[in-house]
Amino acid sequence: MDERVELFRRKLEGDPCNLLFRFSLAQALFDEGGFSEAEETFRLCLEEKQDWMLALLFRGRCLIELERFDDATDVLRLAVKAAVEQNHEDPEREARALLEQLEARV
Repeated sequence: MDERVELFRRKLEGDPCNLLFRFSLAQALFDEGGFSEAEETFRLCLEEKQDWMLALLFRGRCLIELERFDDATDVLRLAVKAAVEQNHEDPEREARALLEQLEARV
């Protein structure tokens, strides 16, 4: 298992309310290809902070990997909305591109 995953699991065990540790764990899981657990972990982050644009974007990417395309579409639309509201142009472009790919597969 990835050292980063284990590092952030330990940090989160020591401070289970720390959203940055939870997000970092989710990113490490994503990077390792653990999309199911990463998606759940990003979802938990979003329960605390619904407009967390990067968590929305990563969760959408996880849902695509898990072939949950309808859920991915919903989450990526929220990611676009958050990116626009927060003036994050690159993540907005990425989320829109992913939405276009999802729409093209129909």
